[in-house]
Amino acid sequence: MKRSMGFTLIEVIVIIIIVSISATLFITYMRTAYTNSPISTGLVKKQHRLIEQMELLTHAYRQALDGATEETPVDLCAFKESHVDNLQIDGKSIVDAANTSCTFSLTGVTKNVLIVTLTDGQQILQSIFTN
Repeated sequence: MKRSMGFTLIEVIVIIIIVSISATLFITYMRTAYTNSPISTGLVKKQHRLIEQMELLTHAYRQALDGATEETPVDLCAFKESHVDNLQIDGKSIVDAANTSCTFSLTGVTKNVLIVTLTDGQQILQSIFTN
């Protein structure tokens, strides 16, 4: 009996089924990744805008520190009123007033520490400024 070279019909059908299942899984994954990508991009954009605002605030704080001395330290409450309270993105305040303060109490000791919390949607960025 002569043996022929090549694939049997069953082998070809199995390979076609495996390739079609793999292609279906790949297309499903790519469709989900493509449709969800604008959500991720929007979140990254909001976080980037908050970081930009915090960097500008940090720059202003460093400039205020450069002009300060031990006798006349930076007034954190005045800095908050002049630089923090009016921060906006697209005309909307991004300062979380409930979590932003210029005094901090811990175990009965009150310190002048400026805690700034910026929010944009679900994105939150917090920074602490000290003398």
